[in-house]
Amino acid sequence: MMKHMMAFILMVMLLMVPSFVFAHGNAIHIFGTVTESAQEQIVVTTPKGESVTLMIQEKTIFQLDGITTNTARPAVGDRVVAEAEKEADDLVAHEIRFATPKPK
Repeated sequence: MMKHMMAFILMVMLLMVPSFVFAHGNAIHIFGTVTESAQEQIVVTTPKGESVTLMIQEKTIFQLDGITTNTARPAVGDRVVAEAEKEADDLVAHEIRFATPKPK
């Protein structure tokens, strides 16, 4: 009985994988630390050392510690995970999730 249950769970998980993969469309994911912050853009340094400039629009969604906010913006030193799309020559952020790292 337990083997059948595990097989069923595995089958359901495998069937769900394609929906997760295609759910994001053409979004590019950016992970890293904010090194520059302005009203219209932020610069993020990735773990590989690359600097990526993300343009901010009025419709960009911000989440601070998992809570959607209209007033808070990422500051230098904050860690971010962003979803962006290439528009012309810019990377335009659609959603930016960020948090301030705790002091060590």
